[in-house]
Amino acid sequence: MSTGLAELTDEQLIVSCRGAEDARARVLVGELARRHFERVTGFIHALVDDAAVAQDLAQEAFVRVYAHRDAYRDIGRFSTWMFTIARNLALNEVRNRRLRPALTLDGTRPTGSGPMGAVVPADAPAPADEAARGDLRAAVRRAIEALDEHHRVVVVLCDIEERPYAEAAEVLGVPVGTIRSRLSRAREQLERRLRGVLGEGQHG
Repeated sequence: MSTGLAELTDEQLIVSCRGAEDARARVLVGELARRHFERVTGFIHALVDDAAVAQDLAQEAFVRVYAHRDAYRDIGRFSTWMFTIARNLALNEVRNRRLRPALTLDGTRPTGSGPMGAVVPADAPAPADEAARGDLRAAVRRAIEALDEHHRVVVVLCDIEERPYAEAAEVLGVPVGTIRSRLSRAREQLERRLRGVLGEGQHG
């Protein structure tokens, strides 16, 4: 077949994997990984807040795409299926992390201040200090981490990844109306938290 892989859609690539020999399937999934690995890594990173873990889980996501290629249903976007796999891996990591809090090798410990269980040195600056130094991005990340799981994942999908509401609903297995309401509540919480951080920074 003379058609180059770059000319095929994501859906054509994954459908072509079904029934293909292992070597061919690896090439096809490799093309999908080339297109989407960075996005999947960024999506997972926003949920687990650990760059190294995000890289590992993104690789595992495409291993699973390859392993379960015959299960793909060609009735929707490949990206929806891909994000569903990535979401499940990321949330499993978050849940497992809650069950095994421990000191890291450099003596830092989970803060326990948010559902992400992020590891922060004891002398880490407060969000207000970060905002005062102009580090709004760090303040936003902290605010997202502090959201509960349901609200955090919908913010990542819709506001960070800019996925359509309908696709986010399919990834999460809930109605579009639920996506809208969760996103509305999440944005209200973020606005409230960031208003407090920025206000403290301005008056400090």
